[in-house]
Amino acid sequence: MKSYSFQILPRIYTLKDKLRNSLFYRGSFRKFSLTNRLITTATLALVIALGMIGVVMDRAFKEKTLDLVKERLEGYVFALISVIETTEENKLLIHKNLPIPKLIQPQSGIYAQIRADDFNWQSESTLGLSLPPVELLKIGETHFDAPLKFKGKDFFRMTSGIAIANELGEVPYVLSVTEDAKNYFRELAEFEETLWTWLILTSIILLGIQYLIMNWSLRPLKRLTENLFDLEKGKIAQVSDDYPPELAGLTTNLNKLLENERENLDRQRKTLGDLAHSLKTPLAIIHSELENKEKTNRSLISEQITNMNDIVEYQLKRAAVAGHRTFTIGIPVIDKLEQIIRTLDKVYRTKKVKTHIQAAPGAEFYGEHGDLMELLGNLIENAYKWCDQNVSVTIKTLTLLNRKRTGLIIEIADDGPGITQEKRKTLLARGVRGDEKVKGHGIGLSIVNDIVESYQGKIEIKYHDLLKGAHFIITLPP
Repeated sequence: MKSYSFQILPRIYTLKDKLRNSLFYRGSFRKFSLTNRLITTATLALVIALGMIGVVMDRAFKEKTLDLVKERLEGYVFALISVIETTEENKLLIHKNLPIPKLIQPQSGIYAQIRADDFNWQSESTLGLSLPPVELLKIGETHFDAPLKFKGKDFFRMTSGIAIANELGEVPYVLSVTEDAKNYFRELAEFEETLWTWLILTSIILLGIQYLIMNWSLRPLKRLTENLFDLEKGKIAQVSDDYPPELAGLTTNLNKLLENERENLDRQRKTLGDLAHSLKTPLAIIHSELENKEKTNRSLISEQITNMNDIVEYQLKRAAVAGHRTFTIGIPVIDKLEQIIRTLDKVYRTKKVKTHIQAAPGAEFYGEHGDLMELLGNLIENAYKWCDQNVSVTIKTLTLLNRKRTGLIIEIADDGPGITQEKRKTLLARGVRGDEKVKGHGIGLSIVNDIVESYQGKIEIKYHDLLKGAHFIITLPP
């Protein structure tokens, strides 16, 4: 249990702590949690968006309303022009029947003024009211004042410079129509109040919907955190795979990581058990020989010590197998393959071995460098050792659905005597190589088999049709 707690649980605990601390359980730093960050940023974005909408709508309403006021006052000006004439003395004359009824109602909100050199006229609606003086304009010139402030009041005014032509010439005058702006500002205030009230209500409703969406969207992360708690307590063996696609990759890789760690732990336990079992016999022989008071067989003791050294060396090699890794960088196979072949060509230079290599472009091994060197080194060295003159090495890539990285298919064959059908089963059987060291296809092939198993692969021994010798096929999944 000590081995388990030191190798697997710290990794689980570290991952669980990162998720827990960064999402939901930050204590005094909870305000920086992912949930609060999303809600805060989304709320700010919503408030800014609705605020801009409100400002734009308010401005559009003001501009449109002012355009309507301007058009209305222009209409009043044109209507009044139709009732203005000149007398025989070339003086201005205003008809009593005005086209705008409000002009004859005192303080009705619509006021008209006409100003000329020797003429000044005001509509009856200006009775008892002080209006801003009319500015003099050139003929054809028009001014629209919005608003025009005078004695604490706001007005809209349309002023035009006009001339009436007759036989005696032109009579210039300035016509001004003024409208009280209090109704405009009252309507504007009512509109703004209604607008912002609805925008605030809309914001509240959208924030509520947003919170529900956030809570629903982040629920899988909360469930993942709970799964990690249960995993730490030993209630479950792996994380559930019932998650959305965005988290499926995380949970799948996490489960593979846990599986790899458990496999490594089992292999190390098994190695320790095999080591203890393998050392029992030589230790018993040494102990028995040391208790023999008559004569101690030193050569026998020395032989057993050598045997123990071989056993320890073998078991250490087995324990050093790293095994399948979920997160690792690919190692180009061709580089290591050429390195091994250059070394073996020097060792077996007297045999003049011809090596035929076929390697798929971009073939990579996703694991430890030492495992790849042990796997290729042992198999190719055996091929060099047992071949007559020819060795074939083929490296293929293996692609599986929904896996981004590729696996490997390694085929190594020679033109040696081959391996019989009966011996193939013996060589790959687990536990046969426990206490003894066999030459040839012994320890090396045992280590190769352990490496292949640790990477969740498989190894096959066949007969090569072309070279007529042993044919090893190793399949390593992605």
